[in-house]
Amino acid sequence: GKSIVLTHISHSYKTGASLYFSYLFEREEGNEIQQWGKIKRAASDAIRDNGGTISHHHGVGVDHRDWMTEEKGELGMSVLRATKTALDPKGIMNPGKIFP
Repeated sequence: GKSIVLTHISHSYKTGASLYFSYLFEREEGNEIQQWGKIKRAASDAIRDNGGTISHHHGVGVDHRDWMTEEKGELGMSVLRATKTALDPKGIMNPGKIFP
């Protein structure tokens, strides 16, 4: 089916901009989540492949965490894990939201 992708810039920074995307597509009733997942993966892979970041002024969260290690690298992830451990030793703040 046909689909349309719309975007707008919500915030701009010296290092780039925060883009918001909207996807309009013919839905397959009962398969909407799988459709969204396929679109989300394709869009996120394209952002990564073209030097963009999955980080956002709202943070990363569950929807973007699968791209964290590839974007930040093992060293970056180890720094983030060490920081989280130091600041949240009991792991009670946003469990499962950053690390894949």
